[in-house]
Amino acid sequence: MTLVFRDYDLATLELEYAGSVREPELAAPRAEREKRVEAANAEVVATRPRMLDFVYGVHPRERLDFYPTVSPRAPLFVFFHGGYWKMRDKSMFSYLAPAFVDAGVNFAAVGYPYATDTRLRGTVESCRRAIHWLLSYQTGLRFDPGRVHVGGHSAGGHLAAMMMATDWQAYGLPGGLINTATCVSGLYDLEPLTICRQHRDLGIDAAEVKDFSPVRLTPRNPKGRLIVTVGGAEGAEFQRNSTELADAWKKRGLAVTKPKSPGRYHFDVLDELTGRGRPLNAAVMGALRKGA
Repeated sequence: MTLVFRDYDLATLELEYAGSVREPELAAPRAEREKRVEAANAEVVATRPRMLDFVYGVHPRERLDFYPTVSPRAPLFVFFHGGYWKMRDKSMFSYLAPAFVDAGVNFAAVGYPYATDTRLRGTVESCRRAIHWLLSYQTGLRFDPGRVHVGGHSAGGHLAAMMMATDWQAYGLPGGLINTATCVSGLYDLEPLTICRQHRDLGIDAAEVKDFSPVRLTPRNPKGRLIVTVGGAEGAEFQRNSTELADAWKKRGLAVTKPKSPGRYHFDVLDELTGRGRPLNAAVMGALRKGA
């Protein structure tokens, strides 16, 4: 057996990063959940105040959806979707909005160019443009620019972490811009993805591993907080990614909260974010209220 990364041979490592293929027995419950989510998305778009497809850049996927609260100067939670930076869409996550809006928090879902089109560097930069665009229209959107929070799932968890690690002063914005980053089952060490054959279309190279692996970076808001979780039933590599990010950023001085998500797999762990009283939901809403 030839080891290609830590204690993994190639086949085992690829299985760790194979997404839904890793748990084929979960295909039926995943399909049922996706039907429920699709219906919930449709209901939110049909019944909730919303401003859809704001254009924040020139790429066709540089669009964001905004779900406002009735209160002016409320916090803003910006969500980045997952899909290995090469699939899925912001519109698939509208169902998350009510959990925030009903708690008095504005919610924005960001679309971004796929890394297969712009490379990962371009994807990250696009997400930074989305944040910059939002801050440019803070008055019209009526949110508090001092209470900006980000979050994401899977590849979106990586993007949320990258927003916390961004030097916003270089973009003409306050250095401590991001108050919290909520990272759910994310990818924070990119080195294994350069090895897995199914992700070679991302084209991640050594320079991008160095520049865009959050475990190697330093969070830029010393008063901010990382909220990081992973499904208790997920594979070892997703567990490791979350543990190493939490440990690394705690050593670099950031406050870290690690709510448990017991029994959750990669496809349903995001339900912990919307489940009132669940550890992840309680941690996020507590952080949002603390900044009120």
